[in-house]
Amino acid sequence: MKKLTKIVIFLLICLFVIYSPTYALTDPIENPGAYEPATNPTSNNTEFIERANVVLGVIRAIGSFVAVITLMTLGIRYMLASTSDKALYKETMIPYLIGAIMVFTIPNLIGILFDIVTSNIK
Repeated sequence: MKKLTKIVIFLLICLFVIYSPTYALTDPIENPGAYEPATNPTSNNTEFIERANVVLGVIRAIGSFVAVITLMTLGIRYMLASTSDKALYKETMIPYLIGAIMVFTIPNLIGILFDIVTSNIK
């Protein structure tokens, strides 16, 4: 029974790997200009883009707020710390600065890439 189960599972996996339906309407080799995402009437991606912009704006705002509050807290703690504690805060500053740079640059890079891609589609 175990051998039969293994054979059936193996055959089903082979069937799913080999058989894959294609939902293409035209052959891109014969007609390379058939697919134009900007003029495709069946794809309405403006709602997705609007939602993505809202999410990106919220992430930027929250990230900036958290980064500034954390920087203020670390700065105040650094100013009030003793000499031995200042060395500890310097060690924690490096990961914070790397994270803050990522929080500020990654959403801006995504926005720049989005602007480049959308300007090339038009």
